[in-house]
Amino acid sequence: MKRFGKIFLIIVAVIAVLFAGLCLWQWDNITAVVKTFTTSEEEIKKEMDDAKKKLEEELKNEYNGIVSDFTAEEETKILSGEMTVEEAVKQLKKRYEDTKNAEVEKQSEKDNSKTSTKKTTGPEVDRLIAEKTVELYSLKAYYLGQLGQLEATVKSEYLKLPKEKRNLVGKQEIVSRYMGKALGLMNQCDASVEGILTELQSGLKALGADTAVVGKIRSAYENEKNLKKSYYYSLLN
Repeated sequence: MKRFGKIFLIIVAVIAVLFAGLCLWQWDNITAVVKTFTTSEEEIKKEMDDAKKKLEEELKNEYNGIVSDFTAEEETKILSGEMTVEEAVKQLKKRYEDTKNAEVEKQSEKDNSKTSTKKTTGPEVDRLIAEKTVELYSLKAYYLGQLGQLEATVKSEYLKLPKEKRNLVGKQEIVSRYMGKALGLMNQCDASVEGILTELQSGLKALGADTAVVGKIRSAYENEKNLKKSYYYSLLN
């Protein structure tokens, strides 16, 4: 049963890491597998955490009001159902409001500081990027919740099988039966996230702002995607 859970995590990984709306290419899969055999599970987890922190730091250094992403523990709780999507999004939005309030309190000090290294982008640009970041993280929570439900359904069906059918063949049959739904979730997620990124780019252009941040976010999520694939592949070893 433990190994079945690990096998299904591969399906979970394929979808969960695509919340950034990016397509998987065969080379990405090869890279992920190679990393599995050259990097330990703990090292991959650390790389994921470091990559997430790097993106947050870069955004927070450039823009005001950027909220922190879900922690690894929070993502696990959403996936397992211990935390509902609604609860996760509510916490996320509260963090966003707290972050905005804290930025307002610091605004006067920042304006009077002559040594600040933060780029001045303007409140409209800051607000747009911060709000789209919240949308992306909210979308992530939604699809983690959907995947958690799918995983629970598959495991439930497996446990209902007669004892003699609880084997690798039985597992593969159930997993393959739900692969179409998993791929459907992936396509929905791709479209939704691409819509958010398109809106972000259009909004920045309308404000006459630099759109490089869109590419930066894409690049960061590509990296996270491959790291997560490597991590879930490592669970099979």
